[in-house]
Amino acid sequence: MIHRRQLYLSVFSLVLLSLSVNLEAQPAVEGVPAEQQAEAYRLFMLGRFLEDEGDADGAIRAFREAAELDIHSGEPLAELASLFSRARRREEAVTAARSALEREPVNLTAHRTLGLIYSSIANDQDGTIADATEAITHLEQARGTLLPDLQVELTLARLYLIAERSPDAIELLEALQQRGSGSGQSVLLLSHAYEQVGRGEDALTVIEAAVTNGRPSFRMYERLGELYERQQRWDDAVVAFRRAVSRNVRSASVRRRLANALVSSGDPSSARDVLRDLLEMRPRDARALGLLSDVELSLNNFQAAENVARQLIELEPSGLRGPFALAEVFERRREFQQVIDTLEPILEEIRAQASDPRQLVGVLGRIGFAYERLGALQRAAASYEEVLEVIPESFAFSARLAQVYVDSNLVSEAMQIVERTRNNHPNNLTLSRIEAQVLERQGSVGAATRVLEEAFERSDDQPTAYIILSNFYSGHGRSDEAVVLLESALERFPENTSLLFQLGAVFEQHDQFVDAERTFRMLLNNDPNHEMALNYLGYMLADRGERLEESVALLEQAVAIDPHNGSYLDSLGWAYFKLDRLDLAETPLRAAAVQLPTNSVVQDHLGDLLFSLGLFGEAIQAWERALAGDGDEIDPGRIETKIDEAR
Repeated sequence: MIHRRQLYLSVFSLVLLSLSVNLEAQPAVEGVPAEQQAEAYRLFMLGRFLEDEGDADGAIRAFREAAELDIHSGEPLAELASLFSRARRREEAVTAARSALEREPVNLTAHRTLGLIYSSIANDQDGTIADATEAITHLEQARGTLLPDLQVELTLARLYLIAERSPDAIELLEALQQRGSGSGQSVLLLSHAYEQVGRGEDALTVIEAAVTNGRPSFRMYERLGELYERQQRWDDAVVAFRRAVSRNVRSASVRRRLANALVSSGDPSSARDVLRDLLEMRPRDARALGLLSDVELSLNNFQAAENVARQLIELEPSGLRGPFALAEVFERRREFQQVIDTLEPILEEIRAQASDPRQLVGVLGRIGFAYERLGALQRAAASYEEVLEVIPESFAFSARLAQVYVDSNLVSEAMQIVERTRNNHPNNLTLSRIEAQVLERQGSVGAATRVLEEAFERSDDQPTAYIILSNFYSGHGRSDEAVVLLESALERFPENTSLLFQLGAVFEQHDQFVDAERTFRMLLNNDPNHEMALNYLGYMLADRGERLEESVALLEQAVAIDPHNGSYLDSLGWAYFKLDRLDLAETPLRAAAVQLPTNSVVQDHLGDLLFSLGLFGEAIQAWERALAGDGDEIDPGRIETKIDEAR
């Protein structure tokens, strides 16, 4: 067997022999004697040989000497540029390649080298479209070979995508596929090109075909899952991402995407397992911790979600993900002071950074909502006002601030926001509802009625329009009109559960309890887990002392769905109280009273329980809070009598 070095030397010797035999027959290049040209070629071949043997310095000297001997040939310089490029000596490679093109403007090797270098620059963090354009210019001129250079073709296709020249990429890649020169990379690029021009189905089809007919790689399954995500085909996305994970168990990004797909497909428990496995492998994966906190929260595992959020804070003490996750846990538990205590300390830091206004808006919005729920309306308004300084065009926060102003009886300020916001949202129902509230506060009930009826005429194709107007009618003693309105809405929108719920509420508010119960049961037949209907029907039965065991069952179901909802906890505690289960009533009623300190009915319920337990001092305090609260649905005289009895 001939040694590789010996074989190379033998071929090299034959080339030189051929050159010497035919030297006299070869015409000399202008200004370069034939002997000098032959020596240049010998050095050129020697350079290739030395590079192959690992002697890069020797190869560089040989190529440079060849270039000096044959001053018209660009090939030695082009080969030198290629060597420098392979050695990652980028600046020297560019200089040599440009020198080669000065000698031979059509030199394929030099164009190829420059194209690949500028492609690499374009893909760097600081790369620009100009770098991609430069790379494209050279690679297009490097495509002069009879057989396609797959590296050049695929690199050029990627650059077309960077430069938003997707049609060119599609033409190139489809030609590769038709010639049978395609690969997994070309299929992936073609899929991206199709998607970039809005051909989403073609993007998916080409990947599905490659998966079905070939030996799909990790990247192929990852791309398939991504495309299923786009179409919200979550079950298919789960299958694709699972197969991707099986081919690359170390990929954290795909495991996170798998977890997201599982949550979206309705399987948060499996998502939790995926994330826990990932965190065993990568315990410092902050994004996985953030996702796990969200998943635990979706499963109502509040303590687990809080623990994970605190881990995230320890991992990223100066980061924002941990406080955001923790605040979300507190918000779901309706622990609004905890939300404020968690987010306000990082507020100044976010203001100082001012790098991402969305972060500031997100924090201020949550703080404002927490203050609003605590009844601290002035602080809530201040938060929303600051948000609107950052994003003055925000409709959502403009409406939120206007509502807070109404609740604070700052009706002129509320109306100013309504009038300003209406310029861009002339037919918005929320603005009409707030305007009607302002007019009511000013004593103009007729004007408020006209505002809502005109809004309804403009928007009678929206179920919300029926709900807003019927609620107004019901609140002003026009329950029959509210019922007619809602029944007509249900004829148009028979599947809308919000309309059915509103109808049941109108019946109950006007003491039509049989109709109310029938309506709520109809809703629960359609949606057994409609928590608001479970609570409303359960409380209605408990308050009237009817079928208390069933009332408790309905309310326990509502609390299981939303275990920290103060209204549901109050309803359940009241049902236990009516059932004379005082031991069970105390915990939910106390929790509801802490969460809803200004709700007069909730405080009244707690007072009744505490009185029955013989805790007269605490009962008096609860009733006094009821008298100082919102005053809705209570008889102040009766509560004062109860206070006197307790004393």
